[in-house]
Amino acid sequence: MEVDSDSQFSKEAWRKKLRPLRTKVDSAIEVIVINHLVKLLDQLDGPILFYRAMAEEIRLDGLAERLGWERFATTRTPGQGPLTVHRADGVMEQHKFGFIQPLVDAEKFPLDSISVALVPALAIDIQGNRLGHGAGYYDELLSRLPDHCLRVGIVTEQFIFDHLPYESHDVPMTHLASEVGVRSVKL
Repeated sequence: MEVDSDSQFSKEAWRKKLRPLRTKVDSAIEVIVINHLVKLLDQLDGPILFYRAMAEEIRLDGLAERLGWERFATTRTPGQGPLTVHRADGVMEQHKFGFIQPLVDAEKFPLDSISVALVPALAIDIQGNRLGHGAGYYDELLSRLPDHCLRVGIVTEQFIFDHLPYESHDVPMTHLASEVGVRSVKL
């Protein structure tokens, strides 16, 4: 991939370069990523926060099917304000960007009980700096999770870089998950 790894590029410059390179993830790669995540999550207790994928993100529904939907919570993107978190096994509706999310009146899920957050990314670097789509929703949500919560960035290996730009409000990932496996970030 022809992306200059100079982290001096702004986040928006990185987004402009990377967005056209993102395509639907092959289902075989999704299965491999899910298998790696099962190995990690089978060793842990507590609720798991995950996302409902947009078209170019790794879909994790198969993970919830394997481990049991009752273990999972997911986000809702409100018309305004921060992401809210709800049970993943409730009634869903389609968001205007194509992913599904809990209904507006779904009961909120207690953030202090979440032990693992599986977080989508446009790209991630090996220090755990995550480049999202630019709205800041996930960084705000991650800042409200317990300190002990593992934060696992989910992306295909081709979108893991040595260095990405980051800002003081960004919440780094503690782990990266791709088709290569799940690994702790370099500190």
